[in-house]
Amino acid sequence: MFPYTHICFAADVLGELNSEIILGAVFPDTVIAGFLEHKDTHRQSGAIYNYLKRIGLFPGFAEGVVTHGTMPEGLDYFCDEKYLNYKHGYAFEMAVPLVDKVVECCRLPESMGLWKAHNFIEMAADVWLYNRRGEFRSCLEQALDSRDLILAISQVLAPFYNISVSKLAMSFPVYGEFVLLGEVTPTEMAKKYGKQTARKHGIDIDVPGAAAVIEDAVEIVDRSFPEFIRGCEDKVGHLVSDLRINRNP
Repeated sequence: MFPYTHICFAADVLGELNSEIILGAVFPDTVIAGFLEHKDTHRQSGAIYNYLKRIGLFPGFAEGVVTHGTMPEGLDYFCDEKYLNYKHGYAFEMAVPLVDKVVECCRLPESMGLWKAHNFIEMAADVWLYNRRGEFRSCLEQALDSRDLILAISQVLAPFYNISVSKLAMSFPVYGEFVLLGEVTPTEMAKKYGKQTARKHGIDIDVPGAAAVIEDAVEIVDRSFPEFIRGCEDKVGHLVSDLRINRNP
C-alpha cells in the first residue's frame, strides 16, 4: 500500500499515532532509496520488532513496522500476497480489470501489467482515504521533518542491517521525494508514480492517462476496500495484541 493508507491503518490498529509510529509504518517502503532490498524490510518486520524489543528502544516504530510488513502478516501481506481465497492479495485481485489500461498508460510490456496495475489499486486507496480521513493529512511531512528522531532510530537500526547510519537515515528523505506529502489526488499521485517508474525502469508514463486509471480504480476501491481494511485491522490488531503480551511474531 501507499503511505496514507499505512498511516491510517497504523493509527487504527495501534490506537494512537505519532511521528515514531509513522516512521515505522512507512519504513519498509524506504527501500526505494536503494540501500536495502524489499525482503530486508517487509519480510523482516518480526525480526526488527524483536531486535528493538531486546534493546528496549522505539517500541512505536517497531509496532508501526509490524503493521506494514509481510512476516508476520501485516497489511502488505493481505494486500500483495494472500487475501481470503484469492490467488493473490487484495490489490492484485482488484487490479485485474485495469491491466490493459495500465500497460498502455505506463508503456509497459504485458508481462509487467498485473504487477504495476496493483499499484493503481493501492494509489486509489490513498485517494479514497485522503478524502475521508483528513485528520492525518500533515502527519507524514511532519514525521519526515523529524530529523533528530530519524537519526536516533537509524543509529539503533543500522547495526541490524549492517549498513551505515548515514545511509539508513538518508532513506527517509529520499523516500519522501517519491511519495505525496501534500494533497492526494489522482493527478498528483500519477505524477509521483511517474517519478518512481522513471527511477526503477527508465520509463516515462502518460501522466493524464495514469490519473484516469487511478480514478477508475477509486470506483473499485469504493466497493471493496472498506470490508478489506476492516478484516485486516482485525487480524493485525490480534497480532499486535499477541506481541504486547510477549509472544514472539
